[in-house]
Amino acid sequence: MSAKTPDGTDETAEKPKRPTLRLKFPPKLPDPPAAEKPAPRPFMTPPPSRPFARPQTAAPPPAPVGEWKCKPCGAALNVPADLPDEESVRCPSCNARLGLASDFRMDPPNISRLRARSVAAAAKR
Repeated sequence: MSAKTPDGTDETAEKPKRPTLRLKFPPKLPDPPAAEKPAPRPFMTPPPSRPFARPQTAAPPPAPVGEWKCKPCGAALNVPADLPDEESVRCPSCNARLGLASDFRMDPPNISRLRARSVAAAAKR
């Protein structure tokens, strides 16, 4: 005996399948390999036609030699030209922090931020 639903259909009969969904924009298939394509280069290597070169940046001007004196102890000091701009300059005698290398290299130097005085400026007075 088969059970019938109120609308008169058989319950044991198979239900109709859902329609298959299709994409509006199907994915693009990769191109077939061509014989003329060059072999892929390893990751992060420069192209062979032009060598890799870092952009040239202006090097900071060399600091004047022996033109600074430490305000706390009065010792003469040199600001190394190869010192990075954000590095602090310290007195060789008392190890006091005198300021940043970028402040010494400014033209004119930022005197309000330095704990050193210029010997050339003192000689002109």
